[in-house]
Amino acid sequence: MKKYWRRNKEWKVESGKLKAAALTLVLLIALGCTQKKHVHTEQYTCPMHPTVISDKPGSCPVCGMDLVLKGEKSEEKVAEELSYLLKPVNASVISSIKTITAVKKPVNFKAKVNGKITYDTKATTTISSRISGRVEKLFVKYNFQPIKKGQKILEIYSPELLTAQRDLLYLLKSDKENSQLIDGAKEKLRLLGATDQQLNQLITTGKESSSFGIYSQTEGYIVNANEINQNELDVREGMYVTASQTIFQVANAKTIWAEFDVYSKDASFVKVNDPIQITIGDELLDEKVNFVQPFYKDGEDFTKVRVNLLNLNGKYRISQLVSASLDKSSQESLWIPMSAQLDLGTKKIVFVKKEQIFQPVEIATGTQSDDLIEVLKGIEAGDSISYNAQFMIDSESFIKTKK
Repeated sequence: MKKYWRRNKEWKVESGKLKAAALTLVLLIALGCTQKKHVHTEQYTCPMHPTVISDKPGSCPVCGMDLVLKGEKSEEKVAEELSYLLKPVNASVISSIKTITAVKKPVNFKAKVNGKITYDTKATTTISSRISGRVEKLFVKYNFQPIKKGQKILEIYSPELLTAQRDLLYLLKSDKENSQLIDGAKEKLRLLGATDQQLNQLITTGKESSSFGIYSQTEGYIVNANEINQNELDVREGMYVTASQTIFQVANAKTIWAEFDVYSKDASFVKVNDPIQITIGDELLDEKVNFVQPFYKDGEDFTKVRVNLLNLNGKYRISQLVSASLDKSSQESLWIPMSAQLDLGTKKIVFVKKEQIFQPVEIATGTQSDDLIEVLKGIEAGDSISYNAQFMIDSESFIKTKK
């Protein structure tokens, strides 16, 4: 009996030890699972590629950006007026994107502009009809056609001119001794546009002409009077014209203009007498600006820059395309690369970096010079901004349009 009790007691002791060992094992396993779970809860991911997940900090194997702790939140807030730019899931971007610092400095203003050769409006002559009639023949076919002095430009049929010819022929035949009346009839024909050569031919042949030629009194280029249509002429064969109606304008080709359209945002840098280098074909001309005039055309705001040129040999043609470059020093201002600003149409923004976080900030821009653009407001000197604003969209596609 004692032996049985002793064995039972030993069995209970052994059973208690086994239970304690089992409990210890269970606690160790639970503790290990908890630690393992704690380790795996700290996961890192790429802001640009959410599918990339790592259990330790590092770089994204796709884009090279720093991995961030999954679920980490930023306390940075975007300006209310630009809040529509960011999707709620991507209110900020943490990365090692290349940045530049906005600085104030003087920059040489450089601008390349295109233009054309045009006529000097102060050196134009108007050819008008002295009689009413119908245009029978037109010897000028297109706008900007060069003509010479004394060249026949059209033939016109006019009952008034035909009657004046018959009056002169009648006086020469029936009352040739009445020089006063004959001289008066000749003068009337001259006032109607007849030349001395035409009068002599009329007197010699004794036959009136049904159509009368009109000749140019100057040389130059034919231009439309109102310039409604740049390719076709305003006067065509078969049209009726009235007395004193302007038929053509002739522009003197010896003095011409090279005209350029400059954007108004750049016009503040262009002044009269500024140096300008003009390229006409293979020729380079160093000239000076003679005229600056703002104007509004086709819904776009431009400034007209004009340079006077001499064309004594006629080597430059009206409407010939030319280009020019303007180069001068500007006052000290805040400049950033063109790639750092993003044009959204109604707004321009840059991405300012603050404590490794990029935020969109609206800016107002001014003059552009090569690959630099002037910033008038929005950021300050010393601000760190993304060098490539377009990359911020292409890499994340987090900017959306305002609905």
